[in-house]
Amino acid sequence: MLLLAALHIAAMVIFEKLTPFQGLWLTLTTMTTVGYGDYSAESVPGRISTIVLVFLGGIWIAFQSAATFFEHRMERRERMREGRWRWNMDGHILLLNPPSRQAPAYLARLVREFRASHRFRQVPVQIVSSDFPDGLPDELGEMSVIHFSGEAWEDGSLRAANAAEADVIVVLAADDVDPSTDGRTLDIVDRLRTIGAKGRILAECVDDANRPRFKRFGADVIVRPMRGYPEMIVRALAAPGAEAILEDMFTSRGDEVWRYDVAVSGCTWGELASTLISANIGVPIAYRGSGENRMRINPESATVVDADKLFVLVREGNARPDAEIAMLLKPICAKLKTQE
Repeated sequence: MLLLAALHIAAMVIFEKLTPFQGLWLTLTTMTTVGYGDYSAESVPGRISTIVLVFLGGIWIAFQSAATFFEHRMERRERMREGRWRWNMDGHILLLNPPSRQAPAYLARLVREFRASHRFRQVPVQIVSSDFPDGLPDELGEMSVIHFSGEAWEDGSLRAANAAEADVIVVLAADDVDPSTDGRTLDIVDRLRTIGAKGRILAECVDDANRPRFKRFGADVIVRPMRGYPEMIVRALAAPGAEAILEDMFTSRGDEVWRYDVAVSGCTWGELASTLISANIGVPIAYRGSGENRMRINPESATVVDADKLFVLVREGNARPDAEIAMLLKPICAKLKTQE
């Protein structure tokens, strides 16, 4: 294009006796099809030069360049949509190996939990999966999630997703009840560390017996698959160690949440908590308001309690009869009532 423009300017200077600037002006207005008409080729050699250099050469190149550019833009968007585009990402959240059942719905819930977390609200999210050849579901796209179409057990896919630069990597279990899926998850964790992934790796482990192996191969956080509670993953990453507390509460082994059907009125939550902890009963975490069927979880210490049920985190085998809890709390509630 530049060569054609230079040749046409020279032709206008030679054949039409225009100045170089006039020749440039005429060339540009002609190539861009503006055609002001203030200058034009009058001689036969000048007109032939314009036909060959501008009409047949310059304008064709201009339109061809524009068509190529827009075609490239369309192809680029299509590659992004289909997951065939390699994004230049750093410090992102990488989700690998989506579950085999209801993957779109689960991933959408998981990403919403990341977006609701103060720690991860602004962190980009990328998914590596071959499950979306026609693009991610609208729900994920609306949350600015991107993806690379590939398998997490392929080194090429991990490198294309910039796994080595990811801040957080979540390796999900393909099946949440089949222990054999731990082998695939373990292989992915090993590949991540082999290619130099330095971010925190959270891996779902179906069989608790495999947890030591996951640790040896480089997993930083290990959780049980809980498809109904993707919050577990986000909590484990935002506050490492929280997953152990949550998992303990979800099982019947070890500590558990116990409900006491006792009526408590007039004491503060701080007094109630101090009494139960001092008596080695457990740690109260919530109560249900009398007559309102509403749970109040972790209230402020100064909150005056009016409850018909208490929820206490107790050690295994340490649950007490409701009557014992009622007798233990009766003195402090009566004391506060007297002070009022």
